[in-house]
Amino acid sequence: MRTLKLFGGVLICLAATRIAAQEPAWNAAAIKECDRACLVGVMDGYMSAIFRHDPKAVPPLALDVRMTENSGQMDVGEGVLWRSKVEPTSFKIYVADPVSGQVALQTRIKVQGRDTLAAIRLRIDRGRILEIEQLHAGGIAPQAIELLTTPVSILTDDAPAGQRVSREVMFRVANSYFDALEGDSGKIGAFAADCVRHENGYQTVNNPPPGGRMMPGPQLPDPKTEQGKSQLAFSMLTCSQQIDSKTFAYMKHIRPRRALILDEQKQTVGTFPLFVHDGTRRGAAADAPPGMLQNLVTMETFSVRGGLIHHVEAAPFVTIPYGLGNGWTPGSGR
Repeated sequence: MRTLKLFGGVLICLAATRIAAQEPAWNAAAIKECDRACLVGVMDGYMSAIFRHDPKAVPPLALDVRMTENSGQMDVGEGVLWRSKVEPTSFKIYVADPVSGQVALQTRIKVQGRDTLAAIRLRIDRGRILEIEQLHAGGIAPQAIELLTTPVSILTDDAPAGQRVSREVMFRVANSYFDALEGDSGKIGAFAADCVRHENGYQTVNNPPPGGRMMPGPQLPDPKTEQGKSQLAFSMLTCSQQIDSKTFAYMKHIRPRRALILDEQKQTVGTFPLFVHDGTRRGAAADAPPGMLQNLVTMETFSVRGGLIHHVEAAPFVTIPYGLGNGWTPGSGR
C-alpha cells in the first residue's frame, strides 16, 4: 500500500511538472493592452466570421461568453445574422472604448440581399470576447439609403484636441439627452444649436426649409394639408425645441441606459438604451385612450464637441412587447 501511495505521488508530481512546462511563466511585461485599433480589429474579426458563416473563426471567446440577438439570449452561431446570408456595406460607425473594453458597430448590412440596419456590441475581457449583443431590423426603404451610404464625418473623424472633453463630461452629455426626453425639457439636454438627429437613416430634426420628415419613415409630409404643414414645421425645429413641444411625452422612461461606450479619440458615445412606452402620456387626461404600448431597444451614438451634442445617430429600432427587457438587465421593461 505504501508503495502504491509513493507511486501515485510520483505521477501527480510528473503531471504537475508537465502542466507547468506547458503554461508560460507569469510575466507582466508580456501583457498588451487592447487599444482602440485592437478593439476595432476584434470587431472586424467577429463580423468577418459572420459573413463567412464560421463560428469557429470568431476571435477567442471567454468560457462564460453571453450573447443576445434582439434581446433574446442564444449561443454564438444561432440567430438571424449567423444563419442568413449577410454582406457588408460602406456604412460603418465604430465606437471603441479601451477603458471599459467595449466596442460597438452601427452599420447597414445586406441580409439575404435586403438592406438591414444592425448594431453589434462586444465586451472584451483579457483578450477574449465576454459579451455579444446584436440588434437588427430590416424593411429599409430606398429613400433612407442616401444617409446610410457614408456616415457623417463628425462620427468617424478624430476630434480636434481643442474640442475634446473628459470621460466624465462625455458620460453626462449622453445622459442629458435621455434626461431631456424624460423631463420634456430641451434645456436639460446638452444640445448644440446645429444638433442633427438621424433615425434609421432619416433626418428628423433641424431640416432646412421647406422642411422634411418628422418621423423615421419614407413618406414626406404633404404641404397642402394642415397636418402636413404642422409636420414640416416640426421637422425644422432644433433638438431642444422638439423636446420642449412635449411631443415625446409618451416615453415613460428611457432606462436602463446601458453600455455607455466612451470613444475619447472620436468624442463619440455609444449607448444601448431601453425605451419604455406604457401606453400613457405625461399631461394627458386620466381617461385618455391608451397610446403607444411597447418597448424599444436601439443603439444611439452621440457626437460630442466642446461638451455639446452635435449629431445623434439612432438605429436600428427593434420593438418588443411592453414589459419585456433588454436581455441584459434583470427586471427591466416596465
